[in-house]
Amino acid sequence: MIIHTVLLNPKPEVSQEEIAAALQHVRELQQAIPGILDVQVGANLNSSSSKGFTHGFVMQFIDAEHLKAYAPHPAHKVVSDELVRISQNIIDFDLETD
Repeated sequence: MIIHTVLLNPKPEVSQEEIAAALQHVRELQQAIPGILDVQVGANLNSSSSKGFTHGFVMQFIDAEHLKAYAPHPAHKVVSDELVRISQNIIDFDLETD
C-alpha cells in the first residue's frame, strides 16, 4: 500500500470556505480515480510547529502503479489546479507500507 500525504499552506487571502471546498473535492477523488482506498482531509491540529501548513490530506493507494496513474488523471488535474491556486506552498510525501 502507498500512503500519499499532502500538506497545504494556503494563501492569506483564501477563505476557510474555499479551503473546505477544495478539501471536499479531494475527498471526492476516491469515487473518480481507481485504486484510492481511503481519503482523510482536515486542519492541522499542531499549530506550534506547522510553518504555515494549516490543512492537508492523506490518501491510501492500493499500490505504486495506482499512485502513478493518479497524477495524470483528469479528475486529479482539476483538483490539483485548485490546490495550487489557493496555496502558497504544498508538500507531497509518499511512502510504502508493509
